[in-house]
Amino acid sequence: MKKINIGLLGFGTVGQGVAKIIHEKGEQIKASTGCELEIKKVLVRNMDKERAVKLPKELFTTDAHLIPNDPQIDLVIEVTGDVELSYELMQIAFKNKKHVVTANKAVVSAYFEELSELAAENGVYFLYEASVGGGIPVLKPLKDIIKLNEVSRVRGILNGTCNYILTKMTAFGADYGEVLKEAQELGYAEADPSSDVEGTDTQRKLRILASLAFGAKVTEEDILCLGIDKLSAFDIEAMKERGKVVKLVGDAKEVEGGYEAIVQPVAVSAGSYFSSVNQAFNSVAVSSDMVGEVKFYGAGAGMLPTANAVLTDCLDVATEEQIIANPLRDRGMVCKTQELKGVFYVRTEEKTAALAALEGEAVASSPYAMITKPVALKELLELLSSDPAASIIRMEGEDY
Repeated sequence: MKKINIGLLGFGTVGQGVAKIIHEKGEQIKASTGCELEIKKVLVRNMDKERAVKLPKELFTTDAHLIPNDPQIDLVIEVTGDVELSYELMQIAFKNKKHVVTANKAVVSAYFEELSELAAENGVYFLYEASVGGGIPVLKPLKDIIKLNEVSRVRGILNGTCNYILTKMTAFGADYGEVLKEAQELGYAEADPSSDVEGTDTQRKLRILASLAFGAKVTEEDILCLGIDKLSAFDIEAMKERGKVVKLVGDAKEVEGGYEAIVQPVAVSAGSYFSSVNQAFNSVAVSSDMVGEVKFYGAGAGMLPTANAVLTDCLDVATEEQIIANPLRDRGMVCKTQELKGVFYVRTEEKTAALAALEGEAVASSPYAMITKPVALKELLELLSSDPAASIIRMEGEDY
């Protein structure tokens, strides 16, 4: 029986989910894989905090550097949500020949190339399935796809909080602030929801997906990011009247000479695939030359779905299911996001002459709302820069 000793960095929702599954499914894990997972040490901020999942107190430590330096630990699970300290601890773990599994999309996005290279140099695994899509297995299949395929596009609904808010606004005609408050009360949204609703969370996930898919370095700065925090019930209803459903979509696609990558609210056609992805669920679609389009759908967050993804990575380490080699490639691609063009719904406080010149279809006069003619997004954003409350939605057809 192969035994893997685990050091757990963080014991919040996901960390407790990891401990819960190991406790409840330990015998099943042994029977199905021939491996035993044992938590040897857990990093916490507060030793005395009451937690729903109980572990012996002697397993806890507040010494951040103890776990990555412990010679008894084989694998480090990082689920803190921190960036700089987590990066430092992961580097130490790799240099000490320890495998690392994480759900922390912030640190993966910030240091994707550095961490991938360091793990490969030290002959250990760096796996991060739970960092994109929560419980949806998408990164491991994507690594398989790129072995034989050229990926031309990856897109998806990647944030459960935003999708829950938009689903409720669409179904009940509720305004953004009202639904956000409900989402916070239900635990879907944080007390500070800015990372979710302003699109940063989706941006980080798209950066990870696109970098893997294209084999090029697609940074957060390359991805234009528009959130849902400016949308109103008026905007959602205007789209419903036109047979559209609004979703926050992360989309990266290869174009001639490079790629475009953007996070934005998109009005998808009612009855299309993404229109049916509702509540806190996520979905990712990958398009490639050999296999065509493949879609992944499931729970995008939550204690057990996310912890399941973390532990699936751990079992891949134990059974050597994946390759250790760095999956990132150094393909030279130019960012063309600033050249992106499209047709957009716009709502703003005032109708200016410059905006009126772009009007393709009038929607309302007060507040002023229109659907543009085809226009460069960069130009449109410049025209809207003086109105902080302006909303913008990309219009799409059956493509979505």
